[in-house]
Amino acid sequence: MSALPRWYPAPGNTSAAAAPDRCRPTGPLIGREAQHREIEAAVSRLSKGRPALIEISGDPAMGKTALLAEVTRVARVAGIAAFTGRPHPADGDLAFGAIVDALDGPLSATRSGRLEGLTAAHLDVLAAVFPSLAAGAGRPPEAGAPHRTGHAVRVLLEALAVSRPIALVLDDLHHADAGTVDVVSRLVATPPRAPVLLAFAHRPRQASPRLRAAADTAREVTRLRLQPLAESDALALVDEDLPAEWRRDLYRASEGNPGYLGALTDLLHGGPPGIDEADIAPVPPWFASLVTTEVARLSATGRLVVAACSVLGDPLTVPLVAAVAELDEQDAYPAIDEIASHDLIRLVAGTGRFEFRHSLVRRAVYHDVSPGWRLGAHARVARLLTGRTSGVAGSAVEGAVERAPHVTRIATSRDLGAVALLAAAADDIETACPRRAAQWRRAALDMLPGDLPGDRPGDDAERAGGGRVGLLLALGRACASAGQPEQASDALAEALRLLPPGVHGLRAAVVAERVHLLHGLGRSGEARVLVRAELAHTRHEADRAALSYEQAWLETVSGDPAAACDDAARASRMADRLDLRLLDCAARGTLAVAAVLSGTPSAGRLDELARAAAVLGALTDDELAMRPDAPLWIGWAVLLLERPHDAIQHLDRAVAVSRSAGRWAVTCHALVARVMALCAGDRLTAAQESADEAAQAAWRSGSAALRSYAQAARCLVAARVGDLDTLRRRLAASGPPVVLGWPGVLAAEMVAEARLAAGDPDGCRSLLEIAGEERAAGPAAGVRRCGLLARAALDAGRPDVAGRWAAAAEALAARFESPAPAAVALLTRAQVLAAADATAGAKAASDAAAALDAAGLAWDAARARSVAEALRHSGPPGDRPGAAPLTERERQIAGLVSEGLKNREIADRLYVTQKTVEMHLSRIFAKLGVSNRVGVARALYATSVKPG
Repeated sequence: MSALPRWYPAPGNTSAAAAPDRCRPTGPLIGREAQHREIEAAVSRLSKGRPALIEISGDPAMGKTALLAEVTRVARVAGIAAFTGRPHPADGDLAFGAIVDALDGPLSATRSGRLEGLTAAHLDVLAAVFPSLAAGAGRPPEAGAPHRTGHAVRVLLEALAVSRPIALVLDDLHHADAGTVDVVSRLVATPPRAPVLLAFAHRPRQASPRLRAAADTAREVTRLRLQPLAESDALALVDEDLPAEWRRDLYRASEGNPGYLGALTDLLHGGPPGIDEADIAPVPPWFASLVTTEVARLSATGRLVVAACSVLGDPLTVPLVAAVAELDEQDAYPAIDEIASHDLIRLVAGTGRFEFRHSLVRRAVYHDVSPGWRLGAHARVARLLTGRTSGVAGSAVEGAVERAPHVTRIATSRDLGAVALLAAAADDIETACPRRAAQWRRAALDMLPGDLPGDRPGDDAERAGGGRVGLLLALGRACASAGQPEQASDALAEALRLLPPGVHGLRAAVVAERVHLLHGLGRSGEARVLVRAELAHTRHEADRAALSYEQAWLETVSGDPAAACDDAARASRMADRLDLRLLDCAARGTLAVAAVLSGTPSAGRLDELARAAAVLGALTDDELAMRPDAPLWIGWAVLLLERPHDAIQHLDRAVAVSRSAGRWAVTCHALVARVMALCAGDRLTAAQESADEAAQAAWRSGSAALRSYAQAARCLVAARVGDLDTLRRRLAASGPPVVLGWPGVLAAEMVAEARLAAGDPDGCRSLLEIAGEERAAGPAAGVRRCGLLARAALDAGRPDVAGRWAAAAEALAARFESPAPAAVALLTRAQVLAAADATAGAKAASDAAAALDAAGLAWDAARARSVAEALRHSGPPGDRPGAAPLTERERQIAGLVSEGLKNREIADRLYVTQKTVEMHLSRIFAKLGVSNRVGVARALYATSVKPG
């Protein structure tokens, strides 16, 4: 056992032991408001000359230290001298460690050496406890009996409290020495007869029975027993810009423990490794330091056994732990008891198994074990598990998943058995844990020899899916699902290098997947070269149809929509001839979008969209999952034709099938389009939900461009809802949108509208100028862009510039057959006319409202009606003398908005939900013809509209 400290740090060898209080700063005391009130009540008792006791207990990382810090803060604000202390592992067996840590400094500062009420006998006893008093003693101090020491400390506290109340705040008493426990227990049983606050914290599972008994039987003690946070409180500690589903997953993984929640949140790097992790990932340094300190308190055998436990992972059985630790089973039981007494592992109720108190604790222990010993332990586990599963029917996959974490670390090159095992294990967990599946497949590839069948271009086509090629394709799929597009693209590139040209279907599918990955990474030029090269060498008609569609898709989203029309039409003709219904529908949708974007809608034969939609409607979700982009393109085409209500049903189908298939890029695109459609229909609550889900899908995809698009959608919704605080926060967090082709232009336009709503017309104009350098998203979108620029000019006090943009909108709308763009242009003209000709402006706005209502553009129609109503009351909204046409409730909410209240505050004031406030506020914006909360206040001031 003498060699043990070489592979696991002993107490004297860990720097963490010297500073256990160096940990991640805690956030505000969210979810602990009731405890805060109890603390304030206890502190207030001191003002009446009475003592007070506060016991804070709870599991590790539950927030005890943060609550003790609040005790200290509240006490000092009240003018109370607060002395804080805790036991320090570096002090070893120092008696009365926490008491000395808290009071020795103040005693050293008392130069007179005399404290009122202390006799010579008291000082003799205290000199054996406090070094500062021992330095002045005439003879070496001797420790007194425990009851004499407790009494002397109580008298000392009474003496210190003569001039003003004091607080003794002690943390981590579950680590306290027997002397400290005895003193605290006596103080709890017999509090000082002075305004003294004793506040102490401990972990009930680890605290001494004496301390627990004293606290449980004490009178007039404030007991604060910390429980896990409620979900709503815990989520308030997490970045609200994280996808909602991830936030909920973080809460579940943390079990409501705020410390664990902080550690898991710190691990978020382009994906949720704190939730779905590749085997045993490292933990944040601050958390590792805390666990290392706990482990360092164990005996050498305890540290050996807990290291074996960390290699094994949950659930833990003593015989298996003993075998991994290379101990006799009977010797392992006392070590398990020791580890359990330190609350590193816990017994699973009703079983003979144990588990770590949390997976983060296991990971922290694992990464502090010497790597050489760790590898040997993994080899022992792999041998034990192989023997346990061999010959058991039906256990092959289960055994593979169990053994895979160990095999990845010990298998060597050319171990084909390990390759097969890792591949089977990855297949089994890929849906739930794609990051782990990717890790295991990388390990399998490293072990695979380079001379297997299927690894050379000359091998038979029917064997091309096996060996290295099969693993590479599976790796690419797992990486894409795990939000690692760069690694996925690299894996597919290597697979294409090995795939022979004659493998019909497979090569085209791999090329298509890599084209999408490259585009998402901002490498559209490379994607274009790839698909063109493949087309040049492919003679199989089905492959040519699929590749022509991919070329059309690529040109539509990032290149030349006019050229995309030809490619999409070619793909559609071939797919129709080959009865490839899904491909035909996707090509028709792409052709329609490309035709709209290129300003030649007739080229897309838009009347055939209905036929394609009917074909899609007859397919099952399982069939559609093979190509979820088919309903996406149909939905986009309908949306760009200003038919948002019709678009939603296709986009809903695209979301459902792509989500189930793990096609996060398609999911994100469909959800962003859905946000635009819902906003057009003034369905803002549903739009908010879709925007949040789009952010989740974008994060999972690993694409910076998609994250930018999703953030733009969230900004648009916040602008339409009128939540100015959220809007400004989102704008600050999202930064400038990534403009990559047509979707990026739409994202820039969404952010531009949001900036206008936030009172930044210059920012709106700048963004639209940047986006204007790319190809516009069709004439209809161009009309909206002109309208935004006109509104920005009006907000900036430039009606002449606004007039020119209104004229540009009208000219652009004339090129489009749909009446909706003309109605949007008419609304823009009405807003410009409002400053000069109220009658003409009201007529134009009324006509625009009717046309927009017919098109299902409820938001725009409401804005048009508000402009018409405002102008009928003798001028623009800011000039008319009469009240705006608001309902009584809307007048109430508008008045509270003008007072600066936030949506949540308004909801509380009026006893309604926040969503109700958001709904009313969107209508107020439309009726007053304003785009932000500042505009509401100005309109009320100008028209003397009083809150009802």
